Amino acid sequence: MTSPTQAPALRRPFNARPIYRGLQLLALPRSLLHGVLSAAKRMTVREQIELRAQLAQALPAPGPNGIELDEERACRRFQPDEVPGAEETARRCLELYDAFRASGEGEALLARNRNKPFLLSLAAGNEFARHPELLRFAVARPLLEAASRYLGTVPVVEGIALWWTPPNESSKSSQTWHIDELAPRQVKVQLNCTEVTAEQGPLHYIAASRSEQARAALGHRGGRLSDAEVDGTGAGREVERVLGPAGSGVILDSSRCLHYGSRGNVRDRLVLTFHYLPLDAPTETRYSLQLPVLPPGCEDLDELQRLALGFG
Repeated sequence: MTSPTQAPALRRPFNARPIYRGLQLLALPRSLLHGVLSAAKRMTVREQIELRAQLAQALPAPGPNGIELDEERACRRFQPDEVPGAEETARRCLELYDAFRASGEGEALLARNRNKPFLLSLAAGNEFARHPELLRFAVARPLLEAASRYLGTVPVVEGIALWWTPPNESSKSSQTWHIDELAPRQVKVQLNCTEVTAEQGPLHYIAASRSEQARAALGHRGGRLSDAEVDGTGAGREVERVLGPAGSGVILDSSRCLHYGSRGNVRDRLVLTFHYLPLDAPTETRYSLQLPVLPPGCEDLDELQRLALGFG
């Protein structure tokens, strides 16, 4: 008999990332790419998608102080006491960071990432099979339920990474205003693993409806925006920052909310980031989580949490 931790993963749709990147070269409208690839994925896992939608619809509304993503803002900061395990997860991530720095591998990691030295992954994707305690936080019920209600489906934790941002003076790539273009909607969670102040390049974001107004005014279809462009729409006056103690963080739709981070750090920043995507999302992240078996330490997860990790 197969034990819970040996249970094989549920069927996943095909990996569309190579196709998506290839089609992008044709300069096709992103909405067309998203629609075609999502439809193709739905054909392969239709029953599972229906189940996920039913389970999401059956979720109760959160309490008066519960975590929720509303349609207008699609973003919410949280404090350590609002998500079970947040402080413990932050401490564990800091332990991994301290062990990495003590190993003396920092310079080698920087050398391998000359194009993006301001955002370095200490662990990513399936490497988290070695850290079930972090996977458990990625499916913490308050966060998972909020994402499920907002997306209308029980999503998968499609990508996860522990990011280190060293001090830097750059302002390029994801350090400038953008949206995540993987799907029409997705939910990103970012956990501060140490106290984050203005000196540590915190995540900056603008609520969804205001972001959409700014993008419409600029005719923005994708790519990066400068501070001057965003400020010119008036949206620069409504920027929010993810500051706070270890264990605090944010949950937001990064496909709708303009955002940037890791800019101008004076001190190191360490954050755990993961993405909830619908099973039929058009494409995958660079640090995709697709585990072949449920890792030991996750055997007591409930149905929703197991589905979010890709297991029945």
